[in-house]
Amino acid sequence: MTRHSLSLLIRNEPGALARIVVLFSSRGVEVESLSLGPAERGDLSRLDVVVDLQPGRTPDQLIKQLGRIVDVKNVVDRTHDEALERPA
Repeated sequence: MTRHSLSLLIRNEPGALARIVVLFSSRGVEVESLSLGPAERGDLSRLDVVVDLQPGRTPDQLIKQLGRIVDVKNVVDRTHDEALERPA
């Protein structure tokens, strides 16, 4: 499995997080960590998630699938951002 850090902007709507988690579950994506908090705009939240993808799956595929969820406004792959890397 390969680990990826994603940052999403999602609408503050009932069921938004559930729809994202269902997508992860149905695609066999393991969630290693998840953090949800308010974004700059009051109608949006920021969801930071670290996921493990099965062999053959790319983060680009997952990002496109997440982008199809009506509550997801933006998805960024932050896997290689130095500020997010943790020492081993």
